[in-house]
Amino acid sequence: MKIIGVIPARYKSSRFPGKPLVEICGKPMIYWVYHQAMKVKELNEIYVATDDERIRAACEKYNMNVKMTKDTHQTGSDRVAEVAEHTDGDLYINIQGDEPVINPEMIREVISIFTEDESVYFGSLKKEITDPDEIRATSTVKVVTNDTGDAMYFSRSVIPSNLKDGQLARVFRHVGIYAYKKDFLLKFANMEQTELEKGEGIEPLRALQKGYTMRLKETNYTSIGVDLPEHVALVENIIRKNNVSI
Repeated sequence: MKIIGVIPARYKSSRFPGKPLVEICGKPMIYWVYHQAMKVKELNEIYVATDDERIRAACEKYNMNVKMTKDTHQTGSDRVAEVAEHTDGDLYINIQGDEPVINPEMIREVISIFTEDESVYFGSLKKEITDPDEIRATSTVKVVTNDTGDAMYFSRSVIPSNLKDGQLARVFRHVGIYAYKKDFLLKFANMEQTELEKGEGIEPLRALQKGYTMRLKETNYTSIGVDLPEHVALVENIIRKNNVSI
């Protein structure tokens, strides 16, 4: 099975324009994401997917593979699908471009979903959360799965609600690394965005509303995303403290 990692990178961001190129310990953020992915030997190829010439130039400066994509994509998955149209892979991993200290083991975990069950075509990770503030935060995407691990629903609201006295179900956060077999990825990108996807702002709901399944594996790892400029210092401290190598 040929596995290709794709890092979607968009320059235009309402909250943090130019985020992929923000300097972290002397290198652009996209550089750190790419080199964390390079530690995963299961990945046969890795590409940055962007529609911006500034990001392309930075990738070429640091000898990173880059694919130019259309500027009309609504989601990262759609951008990954365009890369899939022009590459020969069996499994595509969508690696978030704003997680410069992503643990390579998380990428291996999502790959293992497909090696353990060949019938799976769409996969991701989930992590248990217990902090009440994180559970209530609308920025935290929660997921409920069945006993097999297939997603039943995603929401920014609290699910399960745990409103019944004495009955506390575990709450899981969706970890935003996606993996798709090529045929499903291309099919997914050609589906119209659904009412639920637009309403919640959560990509996998497009598949769920259309009747497809998504398998999630529980992870114990945590990754920190750079959503705002003030998050940069936090990530730099983690890199220095843990001696993250490149």
